[in-house]
Amino acid sequence: MSDMQSIPENRARSQIADAFLIPLAGAILFGLLAYFSIELSRGDGRIAAVWVPNGVAVAYLMRVRVRYEAVFLAALYCGNVSANLAVGDSAIQAASLSLCNTVEIVLAAILVRRFCGRKPDMVRVSHLMIFVASAGIAAPIASACLAVVVIDMSSGALLETWLKWATTDALGMILVAPTLMIIVDAAEHPRWPEPSEVAEWSLLTIAGTITTYLVFRQTEFPLLFLVAPVVVSHAFRLGSLGTAFSIIKVAVVATIMTTRGHGPINLIEHSQTAELLVLQTFLASAFVMGLPVAAVLNGERRAVRKLARRQSHLKLLTDNITDAIVRYDINGICTYCSPSVESVLGANPKEFLGKRASERMHPEAKKAISQAEARLLSGESTSERFTYRRYLDDGQGRPVFIEADAAIAIGSSTKKPEGIIVSARDVTHRVTLEHQLKRARKHAENAAVSKSQFLANMSHEIRTPMNGVLGFVDLLLRADLPKEQQRHAELIKESGDSMMALLNDILDISKIDAGEVMINHEPVDVGHVVKNCLKLHSANAESKGITLTSDLPGDFPQAVDCDPLRLRQIILNLLGNSIKFTESGTICVQVSRAGGEFTVAVEDTGIGITPDRLHAIFNPFEQADNATSRRYGGTGLGLSISRKLATLLGGTLSATSEFGTGSRFTLTLPLVQSKLVAKQAKRCDTSDLRCQTIARSRILLAEDHDINRILVTTMLEQCGQSVETAVDGQEAVSSIMAAKANSAPFDLVLMDVQMPEVDGYLATQTVRNLGVSPEELPIIALTANAFEEDISAAISAGMQAHLAKPLQYEKLVTMLQQWLPTISDMPETGARLPSPDAGAAKAAAAAANEATATTPDSNVSIADRWKLRRQEALDAVSEALRAGAFDGQASEDLARTCHKLAGTAGMFGEEELGKRASALERALKSADQAAERSRLAEDLLRAA
Repeated sequence: MSDMQSIPENRARSQIADAFLIPLAGAILFGLLAYFSIELSRGDGRIAAVWVPNGVAVAYLMRVRVRYEAVFLAALYCGNVSANLAVGDSAIQAASLSLCNTVEIVLAAILVRRFCGRKPDMVRVSHLMIFVASAGIAAPIASACLAVVVIDMSSGALLETWLKWATTDALGMILVAPTLMIIVDAAEHPRWPEPSEVAEWSLLTIAGTITTYLVFRQTEFPLLFLVAPVVVSHAFRLGSLGTAFSIIKVAVVATIMTTRGHGPINLIEHSQTAELLVLQTFLASAFVMGLPVAAVLNGERRAVRKLARRQSHLKLLTDNITDAIVRYDINGICTYCSPSVESVLGANPKEFLGKRASERMHPEAKKAISQAEARLLSGESTSERFTYRRYLDDGQGRPVFIEADAAIAIGSSTKKPEGIIVSARDVTHRVTLEHQLKRARKHAENAAVSKSQFLANMSHEIRTPMNGVLGFVDLLLRADLPKEQQRHAELIKESGDSMMALLNDILDISKIDAGEVMINHEPVDVGHVVKNCLKLHSANAESKGITLTSDLPGDFPQAVDCDPLRLRQIILNLLGNSIKFTESGTICVQVSRAGGEFTVAVEDTGIGITPDRLHAIFNPFEQADNATSRRYGGTGLGLSISRKLATLLGGTLSATSEFGTGSRFTLTLPLVQSKLVAKQAKRCDTSDLRCQTIARSRILLAEDHDINRILVTTMLEQCGQSVETAVDGQEAVSSIMAAKANSAPFDLVLMDVQMPEVDGYLATQTVRNLGVSPEELPIIALTANAFEEDISAAISAGMQAHLAKPLQYEKLVTMLQQWLPTISDMPETGARLPSPDAGAAKAAAAAANEATATTPDSNVSIADRWKLRRQEALDAVSEALRAGAFDGQASEDLARTCHKLAGTAGMFGEEELGKRASALERALKSADQAAERSRLAEDLLRAA
C-alpha cells in the first residue's frame, strides 16, 4: 500500500522539479554566465568578447528534453535581465537585450531541430555544419538586428555595433554549444580508457596547456600560429572529445590573458575593438581547425571500424560456412576460394586460384557446368542451380555429387557484372536417395500396373460366371415357381447382387488409389440426379417404413458443371448407407448453395455414430464398431469411396452425428454454373416393356463363355429374336462377313470384348476396316469392366454402345429397343416378354419405385396396389381441404403424400394427375405460395 502511495508522490515531485526547480537553476546559471561574460571581456563598450550563456542554453535544449520549455525559456530571460541590471543597464535596456538573446536561443533551437532532429550529432560533419549555419550564423544575425536598435539607435555606429553583437554571439555559440554536447554525449556512454590512452591524453593535455599559456603569457612575439598545432594534434589523436576540451582550454586562456593585457593580440596598436575582433577571429579559427577536422576523422574511424567488422564477419562466415564459396572474374578465372572448398570439392583452394572451371571438370559434368557458365556470362540468366559429379571421387572410389548455386556478381559502384559467385555443397546423400526413390517409384508403378491388370482379369473372371448365375436367377424369377423355390431364387439373387456390389466397391477404391479414375465435367441437373437416386432407393426405404424426401431451393441453377456419374455414385452411397442404418423415420436429401459452393446433405434418423468413431468411418473397411458390422453387414468401403470421389471433384465430404438420434453427411462441391442445358439420360418406361415391342431381328452373340452364351441367347429368344453365336472374335468376323455375302446380314452384334485368340476390340476394328459401317451393323460391347475408360475404349474401337455384366434383363430390352426396329401397335398375341403377368408386374415394380406396396402378399397386383395408394392420397387431400390443414406438420405430411403420388401417377397413364400433385407439393414446401395451396388442392381433385 505504501508503494502504491509513493508512485503519485514521486510523480508530483518530478512535476515540481520540471516546473520550478529546473527553470530556477537555469535562471541562476544563465545570469551568472551572462554577468561574468560581460565583466570579464567588456572594454569600453556594452558587448562582451565571447557570449557564453546562449551557447550553454542551446546545448542544454539539444540534449535534455524539457517538459515545460516555455517556462524554462522565461526563467532564462529573467536570469539575463538580472545580470544586465547587475552590470548597470537600465531596466528597459536590460529587458530589451535579454529579449534579443531569448529570440536567438529560440531561433537556433528551431532551425537545428528542423534539419538535424531533436538530438544533433556533433561528431558528424553534416550535423556540425548545419549547426554552425543555423545556430552560429543565422540566429546571431537575427539577434544582432534587434540588439542594435536597443544599444546604439542614436549613434552612427550601427554597423559596428551589429558586427560586434553578431560575432560575439556566433563565437560563443560555435565554441560552447558543440563542445558541451560532445562532452554530454561522452558522459552518457562512459568507458574506462586504456593505459595508453590515459598516457596520450595526459601528455597532449599538459603539453597543449603549457604551449597555449606560454604563447599568451608573452607580448613580445606574434606566436599565435603555435596554437593551431595544439588544436590539430588533439583532433588527430584524441578525437572529438579531446578536441572539445582543447578548444575550451584555448578559449579560456586566450580570453583571460588578452583581457589582462598579455599575449600576441596586445601587440596590435589599434583600439580595443580591433583587439576584440582579432581575439574572436583567432578563437573561430581554433574551432574551424579543431571540431570539423575531428568530425571528419571520427567519420573515417567509424567507416574503418565498420569495414573491419564487415571483414571480420565475412571472414567468420567464409571460414566456418559448410558450403564452398568460389568467385570467378568476368573472364572465368577463379580469384577467391573459401577454406571449405577443400572439404566440399576435395582439393586445396590453391589448386583452383587462377584457373578456369573447365580445367577441373569431370567428363559427366562438363555439359551442365559449361552451359550454366555460358548462360551467366552471356546475360541470358542471372542465377543458375545445377547438380554435377565432382572431379574427384571419394576415398573409396565412389562418385561425389555437388549442387552449385551460381549467380552474377554486380559491382556496387559500376552496376555492371564483375564475375560469378558460386556456392557449392555436397549432395551425394540426396542424389543417392533420389536414385533410390526413382527405382522405388518405378517398382511401385510396375506393381500398380500388375495390380490393375490383376484386378481387371479378376473382375472379368468373377463377373463372367456371376453373369450366368444372376441371369439364370432372373429367368427363374420370371417363371412360375412354387413359393419356397421362389424364395430360394430371391435369396440367390440377393447374394449375387451383394457380391457384385462388393466387387464394384473393391474395384472402385483400387482405381481411385491408383489415380486411374477420370473426372468428366459436363452440365448436370443436380435436382434431377437427386430425384433419380431417391427413386432407385425408394423400394428399399418403403420396405422398412422409411420416408424419403428432398429439398431443392427454387433458385438453384438448372445446370452446374460436374461429373454426373460420380455425383450420382456419391449420393447413392450416402442414401444406401442411411437406409441401412435407419430402422424407421425419415431420410432427407437437402441441396443448398453458399457463395461459390453447393452442398448435398443426406440426413437420417438412424442409429447414429459415437463421437470417438466418427473420424474412422471414412477409412476403408471401417464401420462404427464391430457390433454394427455384425448386425448390418457391409464392407465399410462406401464412405471411403465417396470421400475420395468428392476430393477428385474438388470438394469435401464430412459427417456429423448424434448417437441414437441420427447422422448427417454433407457433400460440398464447387458451384460452377453451366450455360449449357444438362443432358438427361434417355429412359425407357420399364413399367411395361411391351410399350415398344421389338421386331424380330437377326442377332449375332460373340461370347466365349458357354453359360453366358446360353443365358444371353435365352434372354434374346424370349424377346423374340433370332440368335446365332460365335465363341471368339475371329469366328464373329467370319460370321458377319459370311452373312453379308449371303445377303442375310445381321441386324445387331453383341460382342464380348475379352475373348481368346481375337478379342472384341480387334474383331470390331476388323469389321469396320472391311467396310461394314455402324449404320449398317451396330455393335454393342459386352464387358465385365464397367468403367468410364472401358466404355470409351469400346466406342473408340468402333462399337456403338455398352452393356455391363452381369447382364440385366431390363437393360438388355432397353438396348434392343434403341438399336433394333420396333412395332408400336403390336397385338397382345405378338412377341412379348415371357410370363406376361409375372414379368410385367416385376418390371412395373422396379420402375414404379415408391408406388410399390410393402405387403408381403404377392397375389396383389401392381394395378390394385396403385388404386389403393391413389385413393389414400386423394382422401388426404380432401381432408386437408375440408379442415384447412395446409400449415405445420400437416403440411409436411401432405407434401410427402403428394410427392409419392406425383412420382407414380405417370407410370399408370395419369400424367396430368402427377403434374397436379407435383404442383401442390411445391406449394406446400414454399412459404411464398401459401395462398395457392387450396386452389391447387381443388385442381388435383378435379384432375382425379
